Amino acid sequence: MNAKTISLFFVFFFSFLMNFFPVYGEDSLYEIQGKKITYEDDKNLIIASGNAYAKDQLGKEIYSDKIIYNKKDFTILTSEKSIYLDGKGSRLEANEFFYDLKLKKIKASGNVNYFNNAGDHFKFSLFEYYEDLQKGSGENFLGQMADKSSLEGASAEIDGKKGTLIINQDKSGKKRNTYTSCAIDKGLSASILEKCPDWSVTSSKTTHDKNKKMLYHKNVLVNIRNVPVFYTPYFSHPDPSVKRKSGFLPPSIKNFTDLGRSFKTPYFLEIGNSKDFTFTPVYYTEENSIFLGEYRQKNKYSELYVDTSYSQGYKKLNKKSDDGSSIARTPGSRNHFFFNFLGSYDDLIFASNDLEMNIQKISQKNYLKVHQINTPNIKQDISALQNDIILRSYEDSKQLTLEAYVYENLNEEKHNKKYQYTLPSVTFNNFFRRFDQSINLSNDFSAKNLGENINQTHQINKISTSSDLKKTKSIQGMGSIFKTSIKNINIYNDNVENAKENLNNDVYLTLAMENNYPLVKYNDKTEQSISPIIFSKYTTGSMENAADQNKILNYQDILSMDRTNSSTNIETGASVGYGAEYNINKKNLKNEVYLDAGFSMGQILKKSRLKEMPKSSSLQEKKSDYVGNASFKVSSEKFSGGQFDIDYNYILNKNFNTFLKNEIITTLSNNNNNLSLSYYEESKIGSKHYVETKYQREFKDNLSFSMGLRKNLQEDFTERNFIETNYESDCLKIGLTLSKIFYQDEELKPSNNLTFSIVLKPFGSPVAPDLSGFLN
Repeated sequence: MNAKTISLFFVFFFSFLMNFFPVYGEDSLYEIQGKKITYEDDKNLIIASGNAYAKDQLGKEIYSDKIIYNKKDFTILTSEKSIYLDGKGSRLEANEFFYDLKLKKIKASGNVNYFNNAGDHFKFSLFEYYEDLQKGSGENFLGQMADKSSLEGASAEIDGKKGTLIINQDKSGKKRNTYTSCAIDKGLSASILEKCPDWSVTSSKTTHDKNKKMLYHKNVLVNIRNVPVFYTPYFSHPDPSVKRKSGFLPPSIKNFTDLGRSFKTPYFLEIGNSKDFTFTPVYYTEENSIFLGEYRQKNKYSELYVDTSYSQGYKKLNKKSDDGSSIARTPGSRNHFFFNFLGSYDDLIFASNDLEMNIQKISQKNYLKVHQINTPNIKQDISALQNDIILRSYEDSKQLTLEAYVYENLNEEKHNKKYQYTLPSVTFNNFFRRFDQSINLSNDFSAKNLGENINQTHQINKISTSSDLKKTKSIQGMGSIFKTSIKNINIYNDNVENAKENLNNDVYLTLAMENNYPLVKYNDKTEQSISPIIFSKYTTGSMENAADQNKILNYQDILSMDRTNSSTNIETGASVGYGAEYNINKKNLKNEVYLDAGFSMGQILKKSRLKEMPKSSSLQEKKSDYVGNASFKVSSEKFSGGQFDIDYNYILNKNFNTFLKNEIITTLSNNNNNLSLSYYEESKIGSKHYVETKYQREFKDNLSFSMGLRKNLQEDFTERNFIETNYESDCLKIGLTLSKIFYQDEELKPSNNLTFSIVLKPFGSPVAPDLSGFLN
């Protein structure tokens, strides 16, 4: 080996030593690298500078502008833009580190940021961390959790083994802890209170148990926009990552006109991953308490829901309202019970099967309205109950439905007329195409009790077909459709009014032809069409009397095969339904439809009068009334990017001089406003006459305002009205609602309610104090 080769070898060797140097801790071997490495033997120091980097055999890494290793004390000191990675997904950043390799202790100072492997970000002015114990503590704490909630305090303690984060106020109590589920900026550049979140809690001590996913606060003030509104010595709640957790839900206070003030304290119980129960006692100042319960269970192929309540009844039976009138009250306890089950099964009858069961019971008809019981499955204005069991089985084009049910009319006082039942009901349908026709084979059997001793059993066999006789592909909708229906009805009537007694057997053959020949006009941005429609129909046989049936003519009857809406009583004879439909739509320069409008009118003609048809529908007469609708929808920049809709349904008598029905639904909406108006009027064919309107306005900063009313024009009184204002953000909802209900019935009296509600998201349930007393 010549001298030149030896010289090159030593140059390479010493260059390697200068850029890579192994150092030994108590039980760790660190490799230190840097652009420049110096060794101060008298001080036992190894100094790496310029993109300095250190890594041990366990995968821990340190990055800094400068790393100083003390061989004697087994310590590492860094300066300027230091980063520590623990090899398990956590990251610590600071201006400088002091790392004691014997104690496995890291002391970070200056702009300290700690990111753990769960996605949480903590900020400190000073932070100490013990690796083996997985414990740390720091001063001037500010943190943002992975669930976007934020915490702040004078100091904080982290225990990785226990999964806890404990935050404390300073000794003087001037700097208290703050918590909010409202997201603040990701950089944690300012304190929570400086950001003024929609809601927050301040406390003397806050503990976050990540294993239990719970937060515990002591000496708590609840703040809305930094304004204290409520104090409690202790407050606990699930963290925002929890969707279901046992515990008390926010209480609410409400004032009832006849029951006095109430206080509701719901408790949610998590029974398992797929089951939970909510128990809600409601305490009244003037009446007996009521206890409500909701049970929910959801499995892979089924779900179950139970809703129930119980009350001892009224304390005072001789109650009088504010105007001195007596309130009709009856003795005895009150309760309700609702049960719903849905399940899906394979291969019970056909390949796919759906099973549904419902049980519904209310002890008194106004019970839900009196206590204003409203849940996801129950509304207080329910007027009928149905207990049933239904099995739907289907495969390909075949479908079988088995059903049994009991129907209860809550508004019927006579017990023998209150209930109706069907046991059983069997319906089979098979849809298929054959010979260029759509064919449906169906069979329907049911046995019914219609109240008292009125019974009816029927078996219906039906074959219906539909075929396109002539189609023009160039114009959509043009052509003729030939329809047939053969229906064999076997029906047994026992005391059925206006029906033949005992067994009756009838066969009905219906032949129908639907003709539609639209005339279409196109230009660059406009499309218009006029579609004359003729529907001719003839049905053999005779029908039972349905003159008293409550039916109102509608435009769909023009093309209907059966205008009685009854499976056992068929409209017979010859009839022709005719009409016309006009449609127009226009597009703007962007090729977007900004105008879509239409108008239709039709009438039904018969050769002779059919007195058995419903009188209110005008289908008894040779010429029915005219029926139709009109619609108008326009989108325009004139409405600030919104749209204006009108939908009008009408019935005009055959002499063209009286409107028998007017129904107008109008909506005007844009980015900030939504106005809806509904008007309904019946003349001679009924007595309904009302108007209903609602207006909603969206303002800046998450504010909204809405108001509405419904007025009965037939009896000239307002049924209800309301005014409501809301503030809603991603973590808070505040609402103030003034509502008046003028309806009265036995125990129910007109009432005024003023309710202020607060929902602290993600808790969901509102804190809702009732302010109705201020109305008096």
